[in-house]
Amino acid sequence: MTTKGGDMQHLQVYPKVAVAITSKHFNPLNLGRMMFSDKNRKIYGIALKCKVEKGVLTKLSEIADKIGAITRFIQVSMTEVSEPSVKAIAFLDLSDSNTAPEEALEIVRKHEFILEAQLIKPRANCLIFDDYFFPLVVADERAVIFRKKVYGALFAGVREKFGSAGEAMLYYQGFNVGYALCASHMSMNCAEDTECLIETAKAFSRTLGWAIIDHYKIDLKRGKGKLRVYQNFECEIGKGSKKAYSHFYRGVIAGWFHKFFGKPVDVKETKCIAKGDAYCEFLIRTI
Repeated sequence: MTTKGGDMQHLQVYPKVAVAITSKHFNPLNLGRMMFSDKNRKIYGIALKCKVEKGVLTKLSEIADKIGAITRFIQVSMTEVSEPSVKAIAFLDLSDSNTAPEEALEIVRKHEFILEAQLIKPRANCLIFDDYFFPLVVADERAVIFRKKVYGALFAGVREKFGSAGEAMLYYQGFNVGYALCASHMSMNCAEDTECLIETAKAFSRTLGWAIIDHYKIDLKRGKGKLRVYQNFECEIGKGSKKAYSHFYRGVIAGWFHKFFGKPVDVKETKCIAKGDAYCEFLIRTI
């Protein structure tokens, strides 16, 4: 293990397999839990609570086949390893099925591994969405999703209304977020493990859709670091800029490393996708 208090003072981490990650190379995951269809299709949703046991997905697939349904979407809620049950939602296409939606629900409920099942009906004959599970949760905390049009308008509005003062505002908001995130990561049983902390930060940045931290160097002894970041959500909306665009995400990095190093840091964005670079690069140094 590499620890902040140990002998190893310089940490470099590279991907095990070198892969070109650019804006043209990505594999999106749709989390919408919402689907539009034409009025000739019968799309229904089922919200489930199932026992965690071997073969559950196979059994669910067999039920769908039995009622003549096509599974258009399925999402399973994250669960702790020790939990005996799991939540899930599925959108089923019953257009070619002879089974009525209510009958299909009763067939699902008869199975012993199904603890709860609730039918979700389409709205206006063309829209189906998850109106059962709420709120969204990530790591035991409530989460919200902003689509690009929303956060783009939010960030652009702050910049247009307040200019450089708005950019500073975004930075300090990001700083507070980053500091709180690092404190949270340190509470996850890896406060003294440098590599664990960095990997946790990478995981949150990627799974929350902020950016891919693909390459980093941390020099603990000199209090310096460098991050190479792909598909930064903030800089993506600023393409065409003649200068580095990140203020909120740069602030997140500054807040995170302020907590990590235990002292103030300066963070500069030396490369940026907004001004045509292949990735964003951030240099961190303690001050």
